[in-house]
Amino acid sequence: MAVTAWVLVQTEIGHARAVADAIAAADYDRVRVLCADTVTGPHDIIARFEGDDLDAISSAVENVVSNVGGVQNTVTCLSMWVG
Repeated sequence: MAVTAWVLVQTEIGHARAVADAIAAADYDRVRVLCADTVTGPHDIIARFEGDDLDAISSAVENVVSNVGGVQNTVTCLSMWVG
């Protein structure tokens, strides 16, 4: 069963759009990015990920998202129920 997660991203000032585009375009192993939107509030981007398992999501956030230039912080929220 696929795992869905919302990844909340804080970026450096003025980098939100470029970071969202980079997150959406990056190559992930066993993970798809369903959306990467810039938003208002305490985070600059909310991205929805779907992966084969928790390890795939964790690896995508740790090894890809966190290394995109302009990313300051991430929070990963696992979806408890998808309907």
